[in-house]
Amino acid sequence: MGKKLVITEKPSVARDIARALGKFTDHREYLENAEYIITWAVGHLVGLAEPEDYDDRFRKWDLELLPIIPEVFKLKPLEKTEKRLEVIKMLSEREDTDALVNACDAGREGELIFRYIYEFLGLKKPVFRLWLSSMTKEAIQEAFARLRPASEYELLAQAAKCRSEGDWLVGINGSRAFTSRYKILLSVGRVQTPTLAILVHREREIQNFRPTPYFEVFARFRYGDLTYVGKWRGGEDDRLFDKDEAEKVVAGVLGKRGKVEEFSEHKTQEAHPLLYDLTELQRDANKLFGYSAQRTLDIAQRLYEHYKLITYPRTDSRYLSEDLLGQVERSVAMLTRCGFAEFARDLPLREALRDRRVFDRSKVTDHHAIIPTGEEIRWEALKEGERKVLDLIVRRFLAVFHPPAVWMHRTIRTRVEGETFLSKARVLAEPGWRVLYPREEEEFLPVVPRGEEVDVVEAWNEEKETKAPPRYTEAALLAAMEGAGRFVEDEELREILKESGIGTPATRAAIIERLIEVGYVEREGKTLIPTPKGMELVSLVESIPIPELASPQLTGEWEKKLNLIQKGQFTRELFMEGIKSLTWEIVAKVKAQNLEDVREAKSRMVASRYPLGPCPLCGAPVYESKVAFSCSRWKEGCPFTVWKTISGKKISRQQVQKLLASGRTDRLSGFRSRKGKRFSAVLVLSEDGKVAFAFPHVPSKVRAEREDGEDKGD
Repeated sequence: MGKKLVITEKPSVARDIARALGKFTDHREYLENAEYIITWAVGHLVGLAEPEDYDDRFRKWDLELLPIIPEVFKLKPLEKTEKRLEVIKMLSEREDTDALVNACDAGREGELIFRYIYEFLGLKKPVFRLWLSSMTKEAIQEAFARLRPASEYELLAQAAKCRSEGDWLVGINGSRAFTSRYKILLSVGRVQTPTLAILVHREREIQNFRPTPYFEVFARFRYGDLTYVGKWRGGEDDRLFDKDEAEKVVAGVLGKRGKVEEFSEHKTQEAHPLLYDLTELQRDANKLFGYSAQRTLDIAQRLYEHYKLITYPRTDSRYLSEDLLGQVERSVAMLTRCGFAEFARDLPLREALRDRRVFDRSKVTDHHAIIPTGEEIRWEALKEGERKVLDLIVRRFLAVFHPPAVWMHRTIRTRVEGETFLSKARVLAEPGWRVLYPREEEEFLPVVPRGEEVDVVEAWNEEKETKAPPRYTEAALLAAMEGAGRFVEDEELREILKESGIGTPATRAAIIERLIEVGYVEREGKTLIPTPKGMELVSLVESIPIPELASPQLTGEWEKKLNLIQKGQFTRELFMEGIKSLTWEIVAKVKAQNLEDVREAKSRMVASRYPLGPCPLCGAPVYESKVAFSCSRWKEGCPFTVWKTISGKKISRQQVQKLLASGRTDRLSGFRSRKGKRFSAVLVLSEDGKVAFAFPHVPSKVRAEREDGEDKGD
């Protein structure tokens, strides 16, 4: 009887499988025992060929040569993969190899990695599919006991190829068309460009926003020895837009007696959160620790592959199937021994089988939610980031088996001289699942029976102003990508995007990094800000117009059809015909652009041609160069300069614009002193136009120590 050649997506997975199956000899390039030979890819080894691989003319990016639509897509090895491919081919052609096992990641992309290798090498032997959601020894052994014929995954493979070839056609032709027409490198794509558009649309809202001042009125009431604060109710959203009116309300109630018209209290239950999928984990790690989506994914991947402590992280499901109860029980038992005994003992796990917010097979896709595997956790062996991300996963896992949190809500409505003041507070009455998380700061309201009189001991108004919507943090953008259906008008596509969003949990981090890499977006702390180049690209796509590239709708249509292909309800041929038609349309519309419009658009894309504001010394425009933001009269002797890097921190255009407009930036973190210590500060302009540090709310002694150690530019 022959052997099965197992091909994994990564070397680490190959070695994990060998440990689980046992008795393997290490031959450096592969592992072998009496039944299996195991070797590996290193992610993608084979990809779609480049345009110049079809015709040498395509080395030149020429608008007249577009669109490029191959009759049959060719495959080619990616850079530095030839040796791996030679090993796989050699092992597959051995006389004692009678079948192959696709052990790449269980999903559309893993299927594509294996299929491209198999097709490029011209392999002929039968194939079986291994489907893993956990890298524990037991999970691997169980998965090998139920290998399935690859033919059962043929429709998944067709959908994967459609996605790959469709992205090639739109990305290659779109990027070449825009770059050739506008003579500046412009990258466009089905997922990348709609994601950029989300950021750009928010930035337009911020730029067009004009703040409106308003006033809110408050009063402090005394009841016996207790006091409480109420907010005036009335007007437009409890706001007054006239200061005189606000002061009139204050004067009318100050020192007067009021009466409690209503006192009420009631309890509400707060159900436990859902388990983590990758996107929700990335969002929380960004909000709590400032981690980028890519950093969180990298950490989760190590916890899965290297440490075997969590299940498959690149999942889009937040539920478990009922047959996982045994693993859940093992994981809870492990946590009682590994630092969480207080929260893991005596949990009603079997009762939780009835909780559809935890166990729901219908909502488990290729993989279930991220949970601990049950392997012993040695916290001291983990790096700080690994401990933090694993702690999030463990706490969320345990939380779903705890009862709801119970909140006590109190409301007091107080009437004074015809004016109404409302007071609200909530207190955690029963922590339930929140016992696993730090307590929120709780408000307090005394019990004041209805009809009781109270004294107004203080009254005041606070001047505020309406605020522009905030820029997207990485956490907020991940949520927007996941819930991209709200940006689409078509109800059916909105529902599809509600399930899948734009991008996948595994690719969203890379999409964000790509937008930064090509110069469309800047990262400032947790915030993502589109650059002039990114803003202008979206304007171009919308004005041409090519709405399919600026809206998540194209992704919704693709996902709908790809899902139908996987179910056998739509054909690969029809899908590709639609993509080819779209490709012709994109190229034709770009070619039709007026030459004068093209010149103007290009000039707007070049960030250095955008003045950031007036020079504080001479009033001339300040422009961006490669290393600094400088006065345009520098040749005439004006010395004003803001270096792009100050004490090891890169300074963004947006912060320089604030500096020029108001004389100070936001509080910025990431500076380094001469001694290498990190610190936060505000950049301010002095009277002589020099940039200096300011340390608001920092004691003078600490401030002196920091200022003494700073290198103002590098």
